[in-house]
Amino acid sequence: MTDEMIMNRIYVLRGHKVMIDADLASLYQIETNRLRGFATRNPDRFPHDFMFNLRLEDYDSLKKQDTSVSRRKLRQLPVAFTEQGLAMLAGMLKSKRSIVVNVRIIRIFTTIRQLIPDYPEVSRMIEQLKDDLSKK
Repeated sequence: MTDEMIMNRIYVLRGHKVMIDADLASLYQIETNRLRGFATRNPDRFPHDFMFNLRLEDYDSLKKQDTSVSRRKLRQLPVAFTEQGLAMLAGMLKSKRSIVVNVRIIRIFTTIRQLIPDYPEVSRMIEQLKDDLSKK
């Protein structure tokens, strides 16, 4: 698992940088249903700005960001975890692998946050996307 592999699994949905449940489960080497179970059994830890169920339009956006998504078998729409949701998840997963993966994910999110101010046009684009999404 490389940092690039993790970075390629970070998407922008509803104005948030997120990772989807299937990708996280793959990184943690656990079943997707088990990962979702942590969130559903602990709803107070995962408010809507930490985790959300994708709608069809979110899934279409996801497919545009990563064409490999459309080749996956889909039983139900994915669940997206924001950076805060990932941090909450980190406190619940106890395996050595999940700890290593979470540390890398958090570092990558931090790096992304630090890079964006260096590129004002990217910041403007993100703000425009947030505005567009809030109008829907």
